[in-house]
Amino acid sequence: MRSGEVKHGSECGEDGVRRAWVARAGIFLALSFGMLAAGGAQTPDAAPVHDPAQAQDQVRAQMEAGAAAMTSGDFVAAAADYAEVTRRLPSFAEGYFNLGLALEQGGKLEQARAALEKSLQLKPGLRGAHLFLGIVDYRLNRFQKAEAHLRKETRMDPRDAKAFLWLGVCLLAEDDAQAAIEPLDAAYALDPRNVDVLYHRGRAYLLVANASYAAMFKLDHDSMQVHQVLGEAYAQGYRNQDAVGEFELAVKMAPQHPGLHEELGDQYWALGMQDKVAPAYREELAIDPYSVTTKYKLGAFLVLNQQAAEGVKLLREALAADPTLSDAHYYLGTGLAEIDRAQEAIHEFDLAIAANPEDDRAKMSYYKLALEYRKLHEPEQARAAMENFLRMRAQAKSKQEQHAAQIARSRNELPVDDPEKMDVSEP
Repeated sequence: MRSGEVKHGSECGEDGVRRAWVARAGIFLALSFGMLAAGGAQTPDAAPVHDPAQAQDQVRAQMEAGAAAMTSGDFVAAAADYAEVTRRLPSFAEGYFNLGLALEQGGKLEQARAALEKSLQLKPGLRGAHLFLGIVDYRLNRFQKAEAHLRKETRMDPRDAKAFLWLGVCLLAEDDAQAAIEPLDAAYALDPRNVDVLYHRGRAYLLVANASYAAMFKLDHDSMQVHQVLGEAYAQGYRNQDAVGEFELAVKMAPQHPGLHEELGDQYWALGMQDKVAPAYREELAIDPYSVTTKYKLGAFLVLNQQAAEGVKLLREALAADPTLSDAHYYLGTGLAEIDRAQEAIHEFDLAIAANPEDDRAKMSYYKLALEYRKLHEPEQARAAMENFLRMRAQAKSKQEQHAAQIARSRNELPVDDPEKMDVSEP
C-alpha cells in the first residue's frame, strides 16, 4: 500500500463513474450516423451494407450489446463488441472510448490506454477520456502522467467531482497530501455526500496534520503545544485520564494560555471529577472573560449541580453572545425551572425542541415541559408533553437495542439526563 493509503478501482468509485460514461454510448453513437449515411465511415473490409439505416441499426446493436455486457460484468464480450464498432467506424472516437473502458475493467491496461489515446486523437475534446487515461496510468503506477491527464479533465469539465477526486487520490499516491487537499476540497464542494470523497479528503487533512505535529515534536518534544495535542488526541480516543495528565502538564507550562483550562475542565467533567470542573472553567474565564463556550459549559454545569441562579446568568450571557448555541436553551430551561420561573422555562424548552426535534435534549425537554405544566395546573399540555417524551424514549431504546455505539461528543456537547430514570407517573 502506498504511503497515502489510496484505494484502487471500484473502492474509489471507479465502477460508478465508468457505468455513467457507458450509459452515454447511445448519445455518442448518434454523432456517427451522418458519416454512415454518407458512406465514408466504413472500413474497406467491412461487410458491404447498401442500406444506411441497416448500417446504423447494426452499429447501434453492437454498442447496446457492449453496454449490456459491461453492465453484466462480461468485459471480454464488451471489448469484442466495441472493437467491432471501431472496425466498422474507424473514425468514431466514442467507440474507442468505450473500448478503452471495457479493456481497463478487464485488466488489459496497456491496450486500454491505446484505445483511449486513439479516442483523443480523433476527438481531442472528448470528455471523460483524460479521466480514464488518468485512472489507467494511476493503476500502472505512472503517477505523473496520471496527474497530467486528470488535471486536463478538471479543466475540460470543472463540474466533474470524480475528476477532482481522482486527481486528489493521485497526489496522495505521490506523497503530496498538501497538494491533494485543493482538488479534494473541490470534489467535496461538488459532491459533499460522496463517501469516497469524504474518505480521501479526510485522509489528506489527517496526513497534513500528522506531518505538522511531527515537525512540532521534532522541534521541541516537551513543549506546551505537544502536551496540548496529545491531550486532545487522548480525549478523542476516550482516554480521559491520560488526557487530564497531558492538559495538566500544558497548564503548568503555560498557565495563561487561552483554551487550556477549558479543555482540562471538559476532561474533569468526563471523568466525574466534579470538584475540579467549575474551578477549571473559572480559570479560563479569568484569562478570557469573553469565551462563550466556557460560559456555556460553566453555566450548564452549575445548573446541573444545584447552583441554578449563577448558571442561568451565564447561560443568558452565552446565548446573547452566540444565539446559535441552541443546546443552551435546554440547560437554561432546566435552571429556570429550578428557581421556579415556570413560564420562562417552558419557553426555553420549546426553543430547545424546535432547534433539533429528534435529539436527546428535545426528548428531555418534553419531560421537563410536562413537569412545568403540572406545576401550572395545565393537565392537557402536561399529558401531551409526556406522551411525546414516552414516544421518543421508546424509539431511542429500540435503536439502542439494534446498534449499541458510543457517540463522540462535539466540543460543545454536554451531558443530558438519563430518560430511563425519569418518573413518568401521574402526580
